[in-house]
Amino acid sequence: MKIYIKTDCADIQTAKSELLKRHFSCDGYAIGYLQNGKPIIVCGQEQSGNISIAHTDKTLIMAFSDKPVGIDLERLERKISSKIGVSIEEWTQREAYGKWLGVGINKEILTAPLPNGMINTFYYGDYVVSVCSEERADEQTLIDNMIDA
Repeated sequence: MKIYIKTDCADIQTAKSELLKRHFSCDGYAIGYLQNGKPIIVCGQEQSGNISIAHTDKTLIMAFSDKPVGIDLERLERKISSKIGVSIEEWTQREAYGKWLGVGINKEILTAPLPNGMINTFYYGDYVVSVCSEERADEQTLIDNMIDA
């Protein structure tokens, strides 16, 4: 798994394209979407990898993996509604889990038990990052695999 983060993005869509080109040095790769809206990597008409995308403010993060992956990031100071009743860390975990499932964040994800051993949460500057994947990686491995773009 590789994780790319880009701060100070003037345009998120352009930044996505730039990171995709950076990760795949050859032409023909693009972001496609499954029927449920989950993004994937395609080359021609074939799925050739998994991707998860999150952004907040002007910061973009993308995870590329051979296995399904979900990622989320939020600013540490972001306030979560007291009606939801979760911390910012738990919010990112639940959103990453929902992305891994391909359903996004919804009422069921907010109350579902989180999968044991599949979610890693860590801090990156002013951000909380959570990654959900079958590909087990500890926090240090994930940080080592993060590439500032």
